[in-house]
Amino acid sequence: VLPRRGDSEEPIEGAIPFLSPERLRVEVLIEDGTKLLGMGIPKGITVITGAGFSGKTTLLEAIEAGIYNHVPGDGREFVVAEESLMTTNAEDGRYVANEDISMFFSDIPFQNIRNFTTKHASGSVSQAANIIEAIAGGSRLLTIDEDTSATNFMIRDELMRRIVKDEVIIPFTDRIRSIAEKKQVSTILVIGGSGEY
Repeated sequence: VLPRRGDSEEPIEGAIPFLSPERLRVEVLIEDGTKLLGMGIPKGITVITGAGFSGKTTLLEAIEAGIYNHVPGDGREFVVAEESLMTTNAEDGRYVANEDISMFFSDIPFQNIRNFTTKHASGSVSQAANIIEAIAGGSRLLTIDEDTSATNFMIRDELMRRIVKDEVIIPFTDRIRSIAEKKQVSTILVIGGSGEY
């Protein structure tokens, strides 16, 4: 049972228990010999999508909480995630110091993108810095929710590419495959608003 009651860590009574899609079901043998059947998310790029209020963010939050042990009755006892998981979102106004953001920016006026510093980062710069810092810190799994992301950092559709030819932001979607393949860092994305992902 993944949904929480209000702002608490208690499961919602009467909630529909999570059921893995058949194609993602795996069997795991735990220490006491018990076999668990559940969802296994493979390494690489995973997109979780669905209608508004369908549980996308709830599922992502349960995965993110999977780096911690849970008490019996929590409903997420066997939700386990890669221990180096990092949630990476936009943090408008955060401090960034001496960061090489050239992976996601071709230029920023009056700034050195290979040694970038600001006391008040934009949403796109802050999210880029969060991802770069997570990778540099050894994270092997990034989680990103469209609702807490900087859209101009995450995607740029074909029409905008034709209209704005001198854009300095290199969208995350342009880098996600190389992050997975070259850096061996997986990403789980929750999206609901754009097919560009």
